[in-house]
Amino acid sequence: MPTSIDRITPSDCSPFDPTNPPNYGYTPSLAAGIAFIVLFGTLTTAHLALTILSRRWWQLLFVLGGLGELLGWIARTWASQCVYSAMAFKIQISCLIFSPAFFAAGIYVVLGHFIKIFGAHTSPLSAKQYLWIFCSVDSATLTLQAIGGGMASAAGDKPDGNIKPGTDIMIVGIVFQLAANVVFAGFFARVLYMTHQPGGKGILNVDDLPLSPSSSPSKARPATTTTIRLRFLAAATAVSTAALIARGIYRSVELIQGWRGYLITTERYFIGLDGALMVVAGVVFVVANPHYLLPRKVECVTRSDLKDGRIAKEEKEGDERGGIESGNESD
Repeated sequence: MPTSIDRITPSDCSPFDPTNPPNYGYTPSLAAGIAFIVLFGTLTTAHLALTILSRRWWQLLFVLGGLGELLGWIARTWASQCVYSAMAFKIQISCLIFSPAFFAAGIYVVLGHFIKIFGAHTSPLSAKQYLWIFCSVDSATLTLQAIGGGMASAAGDKPDGNIKPGTDIMIVGIVFQLAANVVFAGFFARVLYMTHQPGGKGILNVDDLPLSPSSSPSKARPATTTTIRLRFLAAATAVSTAALIARGIYRSVELIQGWRGYLITTERYFIGLDGALMVVAGVVFVVANPHYLLPRKVECVTRSDLKDGRIAKEEKEGDERGGIESGNESD
């Protein structure tokens, strides 16, 4: 396995020289670059519009993720014309490594909403704990990747530099990030599993609740519609999480093979297993946007509520109040 990147001597926009391969191992496709600029540009604009309309500002995480992907593909399009440009290479590798973390953070927030809806008993961690723990892990893994990338880049600029130490640090960071995504997927699956347990372990009381801040109580939707919408959002979250994990597996194997390995020097894998998967990870939350699928207000009723008689007591008090009001009217 090669341990160093070839030292590139031509100027930034020199014609491609097969005897002196660029850092990519190929010339990035202009058509693919334009296609992904259009896709991520449209995706980012859509997320920004939905964020402004909904005023759910946490959805800016999807905007930042899309913007990072857009900048990365702009750099790759630049590289299609100036394949030896060190600046274009560094911009695209940095943006396309960091951007998925913003989509992941958005997914953590979505899971937090599910926990608030279905109840704390469905998850071993609270909504805030998910956000803090997994965002901290993502920050640590991205820091490792940044440090490793910086070391590899600095070593690659030296005639006798060895980029293996920096590359190894990058591998640790990306594999650690992949492991965190898999663990998170396990927690997400557990939450969904607990909501479908027999015997009423997760009873969602969403009757007559508006589905969005723009809805009025007089236009409340039935619980069955809310349930369908929540299932749709859960499916979208699962698809986005699976896309991030699949992309993480690809990038881990790619980097383990080395800077001159088969995966990293074959562009069709990058297009299909990085670019396309990130489009999927972002598009699902445009189609299944949390603003329109999450209820504005929910009350989670658990089995313990039924056992301690809280519901029965409230119903009895309501009946008594109703009887008093009826007696007053008859007088």
